[in-house]
Amino acid sequence: MSISNYSPSSESFFGQKWTERQLWTFRAIMLTLIATLVGGVVFWNYPFADAAPLPAPTAEPLPVEVVTIEPSGSYAAKRTYTGVLVAAKTSELSFELSGKITQLAVDEGDHVQAGDQLAVLDDRHLAARIAQTKAEHAQQVAILQELEAGPRAEVIEAAEAEVRQFSAELQLQESTKKRREKLIERSAISRESLEDALFGTEAAQGRLDAAKSRLEELRKGTRVEQIDAQKARVAGLEAQLVDLQHEQEDTRLVAPFSGTIAKRNFDEGAVISASQPVFRLVQHEPLEAWFGLPPDAALSLSLGDILPVAVNDQTREATVTGILPELDTTTRTQTVVLTLNAETARGWVPAQVARMSLASSHSEEGFWLPNSALLQGSRGLWSVYVVEENQRVARRQVEIIYSESERSYVRGTLMPGEQVIANGVNRLVPDMHVRIQSISKPQN
Repeated sequence: MSISNYSPSSESFFGQKWTERQLWTFRAIMLTLIATLVGGVVFWNYPFADAAPLPAPTAEPLPVEVVTIEPSGSYAAKRTYTGVLVAAKTSELSFELSGKITQLAVDEGDHVQAGDQLAVLDDRHLAARIAQTKAEHAQQVAILQELEAGPRAEVIEAAEAEVRQFSAELQLQESTKKRREKLIERSAISRESLEDALFGTEAAQGRLDAAKSRLEELRKGTRVEQIDAQKARVAGLEAQLVDLQHEQEDTRLVAPFSGTIAKRNFDEGAVISASQPVFRLVQHEPLEAWFGLPPDAALSLSLGDILPVAVNDQTREATVTGILPELDTTTRTQTVVLTLNAETARGWVPAQVARMSLASSHSEEGFWLPNSALLQGSRGLWSVYVVEENQRVARRQVEIIYSESERSYVRGTLMPGEQVIANGVNRLVPDMHVRIQSISKPQN
C-alpha cells in the first residue's frame, strides 16, 4: 500500500513516495530521540533532588529623608491677588469750541508741564467781536462819566440867561395886556386885540416856567436813575467782553496737568467740532495699582498701609490710598487702590499686570509638611508615610487645610514628633524597610 506524501523539494531524499514501512520506521526513530532527551534531563537533575533550596537575596533598606513634625495651633494663609497698574490721571483733551486748528505744539510721546499750550484754533472772528465790544464799552463809559460829572457851568449860565429872557418877555406881555385893558374900556380897540394880549401873557408865563424848571434840573445835577441805568448798560458790555475773552482763551488748548502725550488725533488745518478729542494725556507719576479683593480681605486693610506690589518679578512698596465703598457688580469684589511714588514706580507703565499677597491668620490645629511628602488618596484625602521605631514604613491619612507652593498645612492621624518621609513617596509601600539618611527641621 502506498502513501501519497511528498516533501517540499522534489530532488531531496524525502521527495520520493514513502512506503508504509518507511513511515512507521521514521515515527519510531523520532519517539526514541524524544525519550532519550527526557531521560537525560531527569538524570541530570536527579542528584540535586535532595539538596536544600538557595536562600533568597536580602534587599537593602531604602535610604529616605524625613522631617520631624511639630504641632501648630494656627497658620498664616497667603493669598495672591491680581490687579492692574493705572495712570493716576488720564484725560482726552478737546476744545470747547468748533473751528480750524492753526497750530499744534506737541506730538505723541512728548512730555508736557501743566499750563503748556498744546494747540490753537483760528480766532479772527472772535478778535473782531472783542474789538467791537470794547468800542461800545468805551462809548457807554464816556456817557456815564458825563452823567456823573453833571452839567457844565456854561450850560447852567445859558439856562439862566434863558430864564431872564423869558422873564422880560413876560413883563412885556403883561404891560401890553394892561394898556389894552384900559383901551378896551374906552372902546379904543377891539375885543380881539385884548384877547391877543392875554394869550401872549400866558404863553410867556409858560415859557418862563419851563426855563426855570430846566435851570433847576441843571443846578441839581443828573438824576440818580439815569446814572444807574447807564451803569447797567456799561456792566452789560463788560460782562459781554469778559465772555468773549474767555471764549478766545478757549481757542488755546493747554495741559491741565503734567504728563506725556499718548495720542494725537489731528494735524494742522483740520476743522473740528466741540468736544472732539485732539490729544490723550497720561500722567505716569504717581502710578496706581488697582486690585479687586474679597470684602473680608479689604476690611483688613486701612488707608496708609504699606504693601508689597510685584510686577515682572520686581517687588516694590505701595501705599493704600483708597478703598472703594461698594462691590463690583460683575466680580463681586471691592476695589483697593495702592499708590506708588515717582521713584518707586520708575520703569513701570500703566496696564501692566500687578500682583499683591496678603497674609491672614487662622486658628486650626495641624502640621506643616512639604508638598513632596503628600501622596494623593481617594475621596479628597491624602496620605503620608512615617518611619516607625522598627524602621518600617506606615501610612497615615491626612487632610490638606491650606497649601502653598512648597508646603501644606494638614491635619489627620499624625502624632507630634513623628518622622514623615519628605520625598520619593511613590517608591514606598506600607511595612517597607527603610533607612533614615537625613532628618530635616520641622517647617512652621
